[in-house]
Amino acid sequence: MERTESKAPVEFVKDGKLTRRTFVKGAGWITVTTALGMTGCASQTNGSEEDATENTSLAETAGDPEEGFSYSSACCSVNCTSRCHLRARVKDDRIYTVVPGQMPGRDDYANACLRSMALGTRTHDENVRVMYPMKRTGKRGSGEFERITWEQAIDEIAAALEASKEAYGSKACGFYSFTGNLSKLSWEAPTRFAGCYGATAFDIEGIMGDHGATMGMTLTFGQGRGAHDTRDYMNSNLVVLWGRNVADTHTSEFRYLVKARENGAKIVVVDPRLCSTAAIADEWIPIRAQTDPALALGMMNIIISKDLHAKDWLIKNSVGPFLVRESDGALLRDGEGDDAAWMVWDPATETAVANTTEGVTPSLSGTFEVDGETCRTAFDHLCDEVSKYTLEYTSEITGLDPEIIENFAMEYINAKPAGIRMGQGMQRVYNSHSPFRTVATLAAIAGYIGIEGGGASHAGGTASIRSTPGITIPAFNYEEWANTGENAVNMVKSSTLYEQIINKDPNPIDFMWFANSNFINMSPDSNRIINEVLPNISTIVTVDPYWTWTAKYSDYVLPACNYWEKWDFLDRSPWVFFQSPTVTPIGESKSDVEIMSLLAEKVGLGDLWAKTDEEWVRSFVNEEHPAWEGFDFDKAVEEGIWGRPDGIYDSQIVFGDGVFATPSTKFTFYNDDLVEFEEEVPCYKPMLEDPKSELGEKYPLVFLQYHDRLNVHTQHIGIPALAGIADEPWLEMNPVDAKERNISDGDIVSITNDRGACKMKVLLTEGIVPGTVATQSGWTPDYTIEGNYQTLTHLTLNPTEEHISQTCTAFYDVLVEVEKA
Repeated sequence: MERTESKAPVEFVKDGKLTRRTFVKGAGWITVTTALGMTGCASQTNGSEEDATENTSLAETAGDPEEGFSYSSACCSVNCTSRCHLRARVKDDRIYTVVPGQMPGRDDYANACLRSMALGTRTHDENVRVMYPMKRTGKRGSGEFERITWEQAIDEIAAALEASKEAYGSKACGFYSFTGNLSKLSWEAPTRFAGCYGATAFDIEGIMGDHGATMGMTLTFGQGRGAHDTRDYMNSNLVVLWGRNVADTHTSEFRYLVKARENGAKIVVVDPRLCSTAAIADEWIPIRAQTDPALALGMMNIIISKDLHAKDWLIKNSVGPFLVRESDGALLRDGEGDDAAWMVWDPATETAVANTTEGVTPSLSGTFEVDGETCRTAFDHLCDEVSKYTLEYTSEITGLDPEIIENFAMEYINAKPAGIRMGQGMQRVYNSHSPFRTVATLAAIAGYIGIEGGGASHAGGTASIRSTPGITIPAFNYEEWANTGENAVNMVKSSTLYEQIINKDPNPIDFMWFANSNFINMSPDSNRIINEVLPNISTIVTVDPYWTWTAKYSDYVLPACNYWEKWDFLDRSPWVFFQSPTVTPIGESKSDVEIMSLLAEKVGLGDLWAKTDEEWVRSFVNEEHPAWEGFDFDKAVEEGIWGRPDGIYDSQIVFGDGVFATPSTKFTFYNDDLVEFEEEVPCYKPMLEDPKSELGEKYPLVFLQYHDRLNVHTQHIGIPALAGIADEPWLEMNPVDAKERNISDGDIVSITNDRGACKMKVLLTEGIVPGTVATQSGWTPDYTIEGNYQTLTHLTLNPTEEHISQTCTAFYDVLVEVEKA
């Protein structure tokens, strides 16, 4: 078989074509061979001068500027969670522009950010797309691949899958689907296949650093997500963005924040950085990184000590009156079992009664004797913790002046109402559940839960669905998709992924399938992944539209369609998105369903994967349900979106009825199953890598990686349309810290700790608190001067969080030193 050879950079491996990055960086060569007898540099890459000429000629063409163009829809299904409806302007099988699509029932919600508008051009960029099935020919990480056929790829991957199963059992085969595409088919297909095969899949929230919010919200509200509609900003007199930078990360929400300010609401941003949202706010509270719970506790102390807390609300809607045994910290129950009521003190009868007793207004505070047991209320236990956080102590921890803390607390309690929006960043610390749990409790103490203009919302809420009396059937037919035959998926915590692979316990992971994921770049401690985790896996397959760092370390790389090239389906109540191919898939790309179907057929599971993508989408619609009244499939596909007739399109709040999804149905700030961890009430614990610790003497700076307006993880890195804003990462540093290190603005600096190192340029700014440095998340190794920021991070298991659910990666609980390179 004839073999040809050419060179391309490590960053964008493809079928023998020179990429633009080759000429920009002039380094990092790899060898790509083809076993199909094709020439190495067969064509000019997209995005070149040829494209610019084409665009210019189109612009200069006389006549109707819309001649030959058509419009097609898609849902932006990347992991910013906004789920914007997009419309693409298409000609000759090519996307030229992307604009917001309409949202039925809510014309105000149409939105498209810089990322989504630019990603359309990446669809056609052969520089970054995986064009064909590829097989590794050199060592992992060498970047040496050959092009193979789909038939060969599926045959060999199936053989490797079966070999791992034969050696260790089906649970030794792992399928990891991340958040690169959250549409139903793309996201769920690998996990569904794992179920059909009896293989292992992973609950990804832990390793991705998003699980702290889920745990904190579940501990207090009883559910992992709960948010007021973004339009509820307009009902607030004070809006607090706590670790949430909506101006950059959720532009669909930002407009309502601006309107709220125009309506007279004061905007306060709590953040270690002067982020874009803080820049337009009325007040920026520059808190020391990862001390958010301490600030919330200090504010509660001020509110309670001034007798301004919402006593009536706490008695009626919280666990505050519940009695706690002093002997062991357990909540006193009226009997055994999960159905037993909780005991409260009835001051009228001076006896302990069940919290469900009619006509009782229980005591919120006090010490009582019950059957020989000394008991105090849960609220008093909270006050014990809160009372530690004097102004001086809170100031010492947070780095904020006592006056700022006191003014903030008083503004918050006097706003009536004030609404808090919590962002993902505040959870990426070792005790990740604590920030959300504590800030939510602050809102409860103020009585702002369940009222218009109030709340402690996790991200931005949307409208919901009206219940239809007498209707018991589901709106969606997912039964066949959920059917995995005789087998079931072995779902495990992603927080223990490294340990399971390295220690082969409880079972080895010998085969790994990565989909929708640049795993190495977006997971902690990339050096550990490369040196300890991946070497323990016999076969690694990456399925992705784009060449990634993870693909470079894979044995097989398969080309996947992006969301403009395939059928898919996404339920975002009250809307349902229908995606159909806008353009022909590039190269030999296939959808995730097509790929899993090919593999299923090869391993004897074809009967469970007999439908095409379009057939699956059609099957999900249960037209007997009122959600589909007047529905026409072809029209919905053409428009890309369906607004449910039973949808609620008005602004909604959560927990307005005072009923929570907790076991007691009450807002919960006392959890007796956390007594053994000394966390029965919300508390503050220092960072794992604490600047005041011995480690802090060697590495004194807290290192953050924040999300900005250009990137959602790594998918948008290097898009030419965005390069005018930023074409490389930088490190933000306060001039105070720079002066101590003789660093000037624009210097190349080295960021180091015991795990790794990274080099990039520094940007000096007073818009970051001293003692903290930060860079933008998502940049890949080929854009830093040396190394990658993810070599600095770690995955350290937290016993409390493993008890609650699973450890959330502490991406922002990292210490480094910075020196001029």
